[in-house]
Amino acid sequence: MQTFHRSNIVVFCCLFFRQPGASQQFSVLTCSRGDEIYSTFGHSAIRYKDSMQNIDWVYNYGLFDFQDPNFIPKFCRGKLDYMVGKETMNDFMGQYVYQQREVKEQVLNLQPSQRDSLLSFLEWNILDENKYYRYDFLFNNCATKIIDVIEQNCKGVQMKFYEEEDKKTFREHIHSNAENSVPFIDWGMDMALGMPVDKKSTAREYCFLPEFVAKSMALCQNNGQALVSKEYVLVPETPRIRSSWAWLWSPRTFGFIIFIIMIYIIYKPQAWSNLFYGLFFLLLGIGGLVIGFEWFFTEHSVTKNNLNLLWLNPLFIFYSYAIFTKKDWRWMKRIVQISLCLALIAAIFKVQDVHSATISLIFAAFIMNSLITNKETIN
Repeated sequence: MQTFHRSNIVVFCCLFFRQPGASQQFSVLTCSRGDEIYSTFGHSAIRYKDSMQNIDWVYNYGLFDFQDPNFIPKFCRGKLDYMVGKETMNDFMGQYVYQQREVKEQVLNLQPSQRDSLLSFLEWNILDENKYYRYDFLFNNCATKIIDVIEQNCKGVQMKFYEEEDKKTFREHIHSNAENSVPFIDWGMDMALGMPVDKKSTAREYCFLPEFVAKSMALCQNNGQALVSKEYVLVPETPRIRSSWAWLWSPRTFGFIIFIIMIYIIYKPQAWSNLFYGLFFLLLGIGGLVIGFEWFFTEHSVTKNNLNLLWLNPLFIFYSYAIFTKKDWRWMKRIVQISLCLALIAAIFKVQDVHSATISLIFAAFIMNSLITNKETIN
């Protein structure tokens, strides 16, 4: 109750002592992508400025407690709570200036009653009992919250969402943002995400990405006028120079190397061939445990119905044991063969879209299994 009382005082002071109209403004801030995994897709926030009261706050829905000892388990199980917080504009901008990431500001053309309603909600929302929300990578994140908050608290605003001519799936949007900056993270996400992300996104669903929040804001209307009155670039983007050798450190290169090793073993069998086969299928099996856990034992909606479980199959752990010990498990060979055939069919006919490096590994696993069967490596 004490915290609630303090919040009411803050809102009361802002509303009572302000000069009508000109001194107050709300803005949407859009920040470009960063190099860390949590900043791969950029960021969105709301800025509130009152020049008469010397107030300049940023309401940030992208906060989380990384010190929480259960952070990783909660994230993996889809039970991670993010929170909204308030900080000064200078503090907010510091990291983006340091990282040389672009920050754009869109000043919103709001009526006094809309500004009052929005400010009251934001101050209520940052209270300890209200600040947490269940994070969802696609449907409830720092970007989608901006849309929801403005739409729900600024009566009269007509939302309009930016729509691309060539509609993309969620997976394609993720690739376009992460493939070049964090290629192995992008590949890992691709394997972890199931068929739900292969549906075409609606224009509103694009707004899980901050850049589409900004594009949509520019199209919105407020009682017949443009919602965005002015746009500024507060921090210019510093072009990132990508090394000409960057392609060497990529999932495609990794898949190609595995394929080359396999071809080499076919034409020139080695004493360590069995070890290579066994380790390969062991890693695929362990990957299958992760995929299976994300599908069946978490609250993530986008990791369900994941056909990567066909080639990242937990049963391959038993197959690797058979390879290492040279057990005659012909039934296991058949299971592996059927599983990999189905994975190839699903990939070729795009039942589920898969990464190009994944296709290389599926082919490699299929040929390895055929090689093991034909040469009776397990006997």
